[in-house]
Amino acid sequence: MHQLKLNPDSSERLEYTMPDIPVRTGHDPLSIFQDFAAACHWHDDFELLTPVDGEMDYFVNGKNVHLKKGACIFVNARRLHYGYSAGKQDCHYRFIVFHPSIFGELPPVENALRELCADESADHWLFEASSEAAMRFDELCHHVEAGNALRVVAGCAELVSLAIDSASIQKEPGIGADWATLRAMTGYIQMHYTEQIRLEQIAASGTVCRNRCCVLFRKRLGCSPIEYVTRYRLEKACALLSQGTTVTEAALSCGFNSASYFTELFRRYYGITPKIYQKDVETA
Repeated sequence: MHQLKLNPDSSERLEYTMPDIPVRTGHDPLSIFQDFAAACHWHDDFELLTPVDGEMDYFVNGKNVHLKKGACIFVNARRLHYGYSAGKQDCHYRFIVFHPSIFGELPPVENALRELCADESADHWLFEASSEAAMRFDELCHHVEAGNALRVVAGCAELVSLAIDSASIQKEPGIGADWATLRAMTGYIQMHYTEQIRLEQIAASGTVCRNRCCVLFRKRLGCSPIEYVTRYRLEKACALLSQGTTVTEAALSCGFNSASYFTELFRRYYGITPKIYQKDVETA
């Protein structure tokens, strides 16, 4: 559903689990991320996540939410978000992401989804572990894993309906100019992290000056624009390393000038070399 995209060149591109169906599910520990915190990102997809062992925190457009085991968070499309542990303790979690296009192109459905995804709508919805949404989340994971396409589409539709009908959640104020600008700038980084990126380019993508760009990143995300780029690249490189990609290939594929520079940064952020990280993943 191209109508729902803020900019087709800025949303993070996801690899979906099922062929020809825009849905992805997975199960990860927070410990795979540096300092037990994923990189802040956004995409056009809806995202649902629940801790299955332990507790974690979740950042959505400047708001921080604590998630206990079994609780479910439904993150709206095009919101900046990431999971983390303030106490740097591990937490295993399960997630599902799915694109609004999974529901087809019927005009009434598209109109309802555009309203749901609008900046003026809620950034997220929370559901207790014993709620119907949490149970539907678990069922949907099993349908995706089983490759049951019809039930996957129906399950996604049901979860969206539960979010819309949630009486305990009221619409929240829009994300505001700061978050819209950050979404554009982080979106630029998400789409161009494999290339050389200059501060001027990041600022231009948000139509702000370099100083304003740096202020927004520091104020809202707690890091500089260049630090964000490095963190994002390293996270993408970790994914490649875990798939068996060589250190040199991972470095060059994620925008680093050389394997030696990549290794230096990797050791600085993670405390180990890329090769040791790769061996640890293989033996885990």
